[in-house]
Amino acid sequence: MSEWTNPYGVPVARAPADARVGFLREVGLLTGAGLVVSGLTATISAAAILAVPMLLNRWVALIVMLGAIFGSRAVGSSLIRSPERSTQLAGFLAGTGLQGVAMGYLLLTATLASAELYSNPLIFLGQAFSLVGLTVLGMVAYLLTGPKNLSMIGGALSTLALPMLALMVFSWFFPVGGIFGVLISAGFVVISAGGLLYNLNAVIHGMWTSDTVPAAYHVTMGILVLFWNVLVLLMRLQRR
Repeated sequence: MSEWTNPYGVPVARAPADARVGFLREVGLLTGAGLVVSGLTATISAAAILAVPMLLNRWVALIVMLGAIFGSRAVGSSLIRSPERSTQLAGFLAGTGLQGVAMGYLLLTATLASAELYSNPLIFLGQAFSLVGLTVLGMVAYLLTGPKNLSMIGGALSTLALPMLALMVFSWFFPVGGIFGVLISAGFVVISAGGLLYNLNAVIHGMWTSDTVPAAYHVTMGILVLFWNVLVLLMRLQRR
């Protein structure tokens, strides 16, 4: 983006220290809000699935999940490009909320499996939350040492996006168990972690100080995708 296209901000890397701190603080607060919104809609989605047995049908589940995922990307990604902050915030809330809806099935499965294995429905969720939280903190600490050249990661993510989606749909209809299933889930974790690192690097060093809402949106979605894949991997490790 050239400087004249965004007269209300400067690149984070060239901004004064107080502007950088303010930008990162606001992005952090918005990201936290986005995660709360996703958590609430995921909980509502899981409760709705329990209340309406028809939603447990595999085809219905796939349609709901894919519809929510694509809706999240389409609505959120389009609205956060608006020059109007109110429109950006609407896209942010819609995108993170729909992503939570997509996670409803996984949240329900994780809590039921955790209750069965540990007599506590929150064990898997707590483990995934802790692992993702520590990962994010480690990434931020690493990136604060200076900008990194992650162009190879960006290219790999663009190449693997469609194959990953196809593999996710395939595994929904034809579950892959055993060590091969664990390896697939581990691969998804690695790829989603790379995507989050790429987004964080762009936010901390490459975006404009006026782009707090788009920055927070990309970070929030990256964290949610990583959480999704870590949670799946944890459950697979217990079932292998």
